[in-house]
Amino acid sequence: MTQKPAGGAGFFTTSRVLAIILAIIALVFIFSNTQMATLNLIGIKITMPGWLWFFGLLVVGFVIGSMTPWFQSKKK
Repeated sequence: MTQKPAGGAGFFTTSRVLAIILAIIALVFIFSNTQMATLNLIGIKITMPGWLWFFGLLVVGFVIGSMTPWFQSKKK
């Protein structure tokens, strides 16, 4: 039999609820931007659907956020 964590903390912590809300907002934004968008970068033009650009930036942000643990406590 498994025990619940002390203090009544379950699956729905504040950070998880915030992450779920942000993920829902991101998905709504992705699916509402299905038009083609063009990126001009140093003379190179790349055209893809807007949602794909946003999804790519979301993945890049996730990777960068995983590499920089801003809010982790320092362990002694």
